[in-house]
Amino acid sequence: METSDPTSSPSSSARTRPDLLKAYGIALVVGIFLVDGLFRTAYFYLGERSGGNFVPLRKPLIAELTGSVAVIVGFFAVVLPMARRWPLWGSLWRRRLPVHLAGLVTYSALKTLLMWWLRIPLWSLAGLGQYDYGNLAYRFPMEGAKDVFFYVSMVGVVQFWDAWVARGERELREAKLEAALHEARLQALHAQLQPHFLFNTLNTISSVMYAEPALADRLISRLSDLLRSSLAAPERPEVSLEEELEILGRYVDLMAARFGDRMTVSISVSPDARGSAVPVFLLQPLVENAIQHGIARRAGPGAIQVSAEPAGARLRIVVADDGPGLEGDPEGAVGRGLGLRNTVERLRHLYGDEASLTLRNGESGGLRAVVEIPLRRAGAAPGAVRG
Repeated sequence: METSDPTSSPSSSARTRPDLLKAYGIALVVGIFLVDGLFRTAYFYLGERSGGNFVPLRKPLIAELTGSVAVIVGFFAVVLPMARRWPLWGSLWRRRLPVHLAGLVTYSALKTLLMWWLRIPLWSLAGLGQYDYGNLAYRFPMEGAKDVFFYVSMVGVVQFWDAWVARGERELREAKLEAALHEARLQALHAQLQPHFLFNTLNTISSVMYAEPALADRLISRLSDLLRSSLAAPERPEVSLEEELEILGRYVDLMAARFGDRMTVSISVSPDARGSAVPVFLLQPLVENAIQHGIARRAGPGAIQVSAEPAGARLRIVVADDGPGLEGDPEGAVGRGLGLRNTVERLRHLYGDEASLTLRNGESGGLRAVVEIPLRRAGAAPGAVRG
């Protein structure tokens, strides 16, 4: 099975995404409040100069940036935990309003005291003398009046941000679950093919082992080669058409040992198509169906033609026989046989509506199985998995 670098795996991405969002959120909050402090510094400084008053730039700069720092500390220490611990969504918002009222008072008091404590030493260091914050009995309600809008707004922003992040994480988990489900289904379908072909081949061997021991011996040898090839096949849903043709060749050798001169298989593949990605074990059920309906049902020799070529943005693969064809609507036969039904399911899981398998009787007799899938080089990243 293919291995990948765990640092680039989806599960690793899922683990790091919340950490990145958290870091981005912190940087965004700090940046916004600091930039706001600089703008307010310019506003008050230019306002004083426009009135003819000379004020040292360091005075509004210290005042506004200490205000920004106090807001940042208060946001992360009080507003953020309160918004996440007691969200106001849902039916409990009325019961949580008193809690947020206490949070507002705590935030405003912390911010006001922190601005005061920061400005006292910075004011002196900047040569502005002793800092006078005024009467705290008036300062607390003054700051509190401004903080109501800020607190309510920030609680709303935090809850909107958390809802957006949660939605992204939920979509990521759902996508991972869907991908895992598709992979499990493909593995189950792939595993289903192995006993299907094995049982059919063993039935063939048992039918000739007494009448034609030498033929039975050759069939067992070919079966061994086929099983060895199947076990060595890549454990991935797609292979190149070139690899798929090699797998098909061993199956054709096995059938040729059974039917001898009664069966002729010709393969015509465009050079541009050989490197295209196809589902593993795509051709074997189609050729088996052609043998069942085109070779086994007639006494004389029969021919099977396998062709593949690009058709615009799609790869068209045709398996045709010259047998009697099918009575009635050939499309109904797709759901009856395990091999064809399995193939249709795998095509659906891999490509959704972009792939098709159709059966139709040929104009001059015989049956044609036509598969169309997106044209893509083997090893290229496939499109999104579709249900």
